[in-house]
Amino acid sequence: MIGEWYILLKTVKNRLRQGASFIKRDKPALLTFLFHSIFRNEEEISLNRIDPQQRITLDLYRDFLEYFLEAGYQFISPDDLSSGLEPSGRYVLSTFDDGYYNNHRVLPLLEEYRTPALFFITTHNVLANQCFWWDVLYRELSLKGAGRREISAVQKDYKKLSPAQIVNRLKNEFGQKAMNPTSDIDRPFTPDELASFAGEKYVYIGNHTSHHPLLDHCSAAVQREQMLACQRDLRHLLKMEPAVVSYPNGNYNRQTLRVARELGFAYGVTVDKRKNYLPLRDDDRLALGRYVLWGTKPVTMQGDIFRSDLTLSSRKKV
Repeated sequence: MIGEWYILLKTVKNRLRQGASFIKRDKPALLTFLFHSIFRNEEEISLNRIDPQQRITLDLYRDFLEYFLEAGYQFISPDDLSSGLEPSGRYVLSTFDDGYYNNHRVLPLLEEYRTPALFFITTHNVLANQCFWWDVLYRELSLKGAGRREISAVQKDYKKLSPAQIVNRLKNEFGQKAMNPTSDIDRPFTPDELASFAGEKYVYIGNHTSHHPLLDHCSAAVQREQMLACQRDLRHLLKMEPAVVSYPNGNYNRQTLRVARELGFAYGVTVDKRKNYLPLRDDDRLALGRYVLWGTKPVTMQGDIFRSDLTLSSRKKV
């Protein structure tokens, strides 16, 4: 009963927020969005091969593109950011974190709607052909009958560990082959696939560190090495070094911003839920706000809320 009341209250709250957005919205801004995996359909999600996270299907991503294009927003690339955005414009930056091979499925939609997207790559997984640890946990615990809430609690505990500790624990608990991909759904790009994908017209590549640690749990030296190692790997794999970094899990602190600046990154993205109003301020460029779109809610409702200028969200204080 408590769960039903909670869902009802959340629904009412979102409908009120959606309605309020029509009072004041679409002030010139950059709206950045976060995605992870792309599923063909709900049936594929139900296979429990990976953590579905936002449960984004191809149809939902199409709805997302159409909604913001019809609302008069322009989808941009990192090159557009570097060239400078018109202060009177309304823009969307679509981003995908981690480097899942299943991200290649979105390419026909990018081409159909002529919309660029930015893909942040965790390079160690690509080079090692290694699953992402949260997917291993989700897969194995699902096989044992665990539910979403229980799995999320275990994942939260794992986030306190270093990447090496996480891998060791997973192998000890689920076997030495636990990190091996089981299908095209749960694996990262191979180096050759990533190179081919990065050469596509509407595809742009960003830095997501080499091992996906929570940067605010790391020393400045470790943060630097994680970002630098990813840059070295991408230079080796793609003959390029991105100007944009995505902080794993959205975690960052003052040291993170300082290190990113010292390494020459022009932009950094967080998961702070806010619009990036134009013109962008210099001290905000390395901590851009980013929204999460959910496959469990109507795109129209979410889009209306994200466009609203009646919000209490602000940049995280670090």
